Amino acid sequence: MKTITNFFACMCLFGIISCTDKKKEEEETKAAVEQIESVEQELDKVTKEVETKAEELEDSLKDLDSI
Repeated sequence: MKTITNFFACMCLFGIISCTDKKKEEEETKAAVEQIESVEQELDKVTKEVETKAEELEDSLKDLDSI
């Protein structure tokens, strides 16, 4: 009987530890996803700025060519 009790105690302890690890992994994954999303948003902003400046430069070059 003592062996069975020890076995169940070990299984409960193992279950608690494994659940804690999953929660920690989920939190780390969420944090990584949030970082990736923020980098993607910043990249989109920079891309739009570069495209706008490129269009301005093209317009300036067209004006220079017409002179």
